[in-house]
Amino acid sequence: MKNRLFIFTILLPALFVIISCGDETPGTATSSDGVTIAFDSQGKGKPAIIFVHGWTNPRTIWDDQMKQFSAKYQAVALDLAGSGESGNNRSEWTMNAFSNDVIAVIDKLKLDEVVLVGFSMGAAVVVETANQIPEKVKGVVIVDNMQNPEGKLPPQMIPVVDSMMMDLLNNMSNEKLVAMGFYKTNQEANYERVLRLYPEDVSQIGWQEALLGNMKWMNEDCIKSLQQLQVPLHAINSDMEPTEVEIFKKYVPGFKAKIITGVGHLVFWEKPDEFQRLLDESIQEFMKQE
Repeated sequence: MKNRLFIFTILLPALFVIISCGDETPGTATSSDGVTIAFDSQGKGKPAIIFVHGWTNPRTIWDDQMKQFSAKYQAVALDLAGSGESGNNRSEWTMNAFSNDVIAVIDKLKLDEVVLVGFSMGAAVVVETANQIPEKVKGVVIVDNMQNPEGKLPPQMIPVVDSMMMDLLNNMSNEKLVAMGFYKTNQEANYERVLRLYPEDVSQIGWQEALLGNMKWMNEDCIKSLQQLQVPLHAINSDMEPTEVEIFKKYVPGFKAKIITGVGHLVFWEKPDEFQRLLDESIQEFMKQE
């Protein structure tokens, strides 16, 4: 009896810890090609907000937004294959393959109402995801990407961009990041924050292939995929280059663009409060369209 009482008193506090942590779930899902996909889920409430990072980023790039939005919604951030804590045993590094990573997490969490938020390369990923599971998606928000869906990268420029971006990863500096428009304000702090995304021993398996896959999608699949969308599409972009709203509306009639001024590519780092206000505004607009 005393032994049972002792075990009970030890296990009871642990049980309360497990129950109290129920709103925050780190986990894994398995993508359609067998790659393990790591994710975090925090908070409760519908719709679930799915945050998809950009090229080579880990899911921690969204930490501020996860904290903010989990107070009101279920907030989910995942590592696409080849990034963060996810696997990299993949042979096809296409935007469609990445969309299957997102779907695997949605299925694992049994979510039936989601808003997809995709930054940079993640914009292509969330568009492809929405086209696969339109019945679950309330809306899509692309973040600082695809400002002109009709823009094409000339074939001769693809190896130039490839070389430039891989050099940035392998020889990163604050000067390069600023010159390439990643951020404008709080430069030293943002540089240190970027460095923390990329530990020295990080694997680069799939990174170059994903970059080439994204450029191929922009040149060959972007317009077709936009035309297939059955859900609302909004953009939250910086003002570094104009967002061609009228061109977008040729393919997605209800498209809306929300512009944050005075920032670089990492709009949600430089002006997080404004970004979060605009994103919540879009979420509310999506839900009213039911």
